Amino acid sequence: MSRLRARKIEFLRRRLLRKSHPRLHATLILLLTGVAGFLTSVVLLRLGISPMWLRYPVAILFAYGVFLILLRVWLSLSRPRYWELDDAADITVEVISDLPQGGDADFAGAGDFAGGGAGGVWEESVSTVTTGTTNSASSTGFSFDLDLEEGWLIVIAIVAIIAGAIAALYIVYIAPALLAEILLDGVLLAGLYKQVKSIEHRHWLSAALRRTALSAILVAVFFGVAGYAMQTTAPQARSVGEVWKHFGDH
Repeated sequence: MSRLRARKIEFLRRRLLRKSHPRLHATLILLLTGVAGFLTSVVLLRLGISPMWLRYPVAILFAYGVFLILLRVWLSLSRPRYWELDDAADITVEVISDLPQGGDADFAGAGDFAGGGAGGVWEESVSTVTTGTTNSASSTGFSFDLDLEEGWLIVIAIVAIIAGAIAALYIVYIAPALLAEILLDGVLLAGLYKQVKSIEHRHWLSAALRRTALSAILVAVFFGVAGYAMQTTAPQARSVGEVWKHFGDH
């Protein structure tokens, strides 16, 4: 990425944070995306695709397509609102004066965001499930080995769901930079910014895919793992609700 393009993205990121609520917008987009994924899963189930390990990833990938469409809608609504041509001549001066020496602060803590929390959740869940299954073996008559196996599968499902949620929420974390780059590319594509002709032109979709595709793939993989673990625990179950009912009956 050229320095000029990076400066324009940084300028728009700061402007969005001052004049708008990019993380709130990204949250609303993700909520609508989640609704689309849920409805897709329901339709697939009605069509006879009952295995959760298959249905959930397919629904999530379809929902990701809806997510990209919603980003395009956001761009159409935001482009005239946040881009005033009268300000275009002042962009370079403002960016140079405001740009921090250390780069974009939004990405400084990305490793910490995706990292440390999962271990504590895993250890706490393992200890809780191990204790619970031991008590269950003595009170219900099920063998210790069977309860322990089911307990580990449920722990895997829970951890996978949490990891998938973190991968999805990462998009909210990077929303200011993501939406700023999409907005810049949308403005350039529409020919609204002609003052600096040397800036690198890209399609807005390439930035959206580059910044979010990995998160979508991780969400699909994690939910596929969760679906497989739950399906193994309760082979007759076709949804999370039926898995919950399976354990309730025990």
